[in-house]
Amino acid sequence: MTTNSSDIGAAPSRIGPRPLALHLGLATTTVASSLAALPLHQKNSFARSTDSLALSKGPFDLESLGGGADLLQELANQGSEQVQKMIDGIRLYHIHPYRREPRHRPVIWQQGTTQLLDGAPEAATTAPVVLLVPSLINRAYILDLMPGRSLVDYLAVRGIRPLLLDWNAPGEDEREFDVAGYIINRICPAIDFAADVFSRAPLHLAGYCMGGTLSVAAARRKLDKISSFIAIASPWDFHAEFGGEAKALFDQREMWANILAGFGELPVDLLQTLFASLDPNLGLRKFRKFAEMDMATDAAQEFVAIEDWLNDGYPLAQHVAADVFDKWYGRNEPPSMRWMVDGEIVRPQDITIASLIAVPKTDKIVPRPSALALASTLPSATVITPPSGHVGMMAGSKAQDGLWRQLGDWILAK
Repeated sequence: MTTNSSDIGAAPSRIGPRPLALHLGLATTTVASSLAALPLHQKNSFARSTDSLALSKGPFDLESLGGGADLLQELANQGSEQVQKMIDGIRLYHIHPYRREPRHRPVIWQQGTTQLLDGAPEAATTAPVVLLVPSLINRAYILDLMPGRSLVDYLAVRGIRPLLLDWNAPGEDEREFDVAGYIINRICPAIDFAADVFSRAPLHLAGYCMGGTLSVAAARRKLDKISSFIAIASPWDFHAEFGGEAKALFDQREMWANILAGFGELPVDLLQTLFASLDPNLGLRKFRKFAEMDMATDAAQEFVAIEDWLNDGYPLAQHVAADVFDKWYGRNEPPSMRWMVDGEIVRPQDITIASLIAVPKTDKIVPRPSALALASTLPSATVITPPSGHVGMMAGSKAQDGLWRQLGDWILAK
């Protein structure tokens, strides 16, 4: 799984992190904010500007810089150095030779552009089956990233047959879908297919992130076909830890309507901008750290693999995005039992089968209270807390001994 550092530069260049200009702008704004805050700090008007900037300790620790007329220049120099390290990290990412090799999973069912991939075609006919439903926003292969970092591979080794629902880019039909369209016309038929073809085995439905939220509605409709319901870092209370700035952003209904009407979809770069707003200094921190890695190590390759996935999303269909902005983040319909799919209220209370809710220890994308709100409404829910965060628990170094093992153990015990 390692790479040869002498090969760096052999592969075509990348363009991420997307949108690149935004990440560079956020980094330089961080430095400018530190400089602007210095006079206030010197007057003891507030304790430490570095606390509010969420930067790592050391370079921006004002107390370590001493005093005098050179303080501003020293801080400016250190800020410039950190931005340069970020740029160095981005350059190293751009030229890293790693490229993901397709896993070539058999397609056993397809409707429109949505495919169902068999992760263990040689499994016994009685092996438990788990239908994995990813988010509509990022690509499905985060669950099957590469050898050694694949939930699909891990479950197969444990004697479980993973079926991965791969949305692919919206096609002619999917471009007209709203959220309910994906549930009724894609997830539910996939459940019917899997239950029919693998009728000798228990079928478990597992959704990741937004895929878990969608799967709540599907599970309620298909209780006679599935043995358990699993939600992994899936939002339910969309206003949990919802700051005033975020609420103001999603309240701009006319603005979002104009964007969606103008583009006919929600573009990937705009989606990435929304994610970046959750942690504006993440790009600065992670690419500085990457610049200090040995590019020939597994850790560097894993960083590149995950970063490639983050930058490889699909646009969100116009009506899906409208539902997410209005019904979920705007009106917060799911926890108040006002979210309706095909004329029926989505009630987790009706999902009486065994349920597993995975809520990672740290999650910038889906706050813990948001995911725990779903667990509190399910009659038979077990909650687990995998280590690391939203993406790390699925494909990071702690994934196998965390989420993967907990998920596999739970399925095999049913």
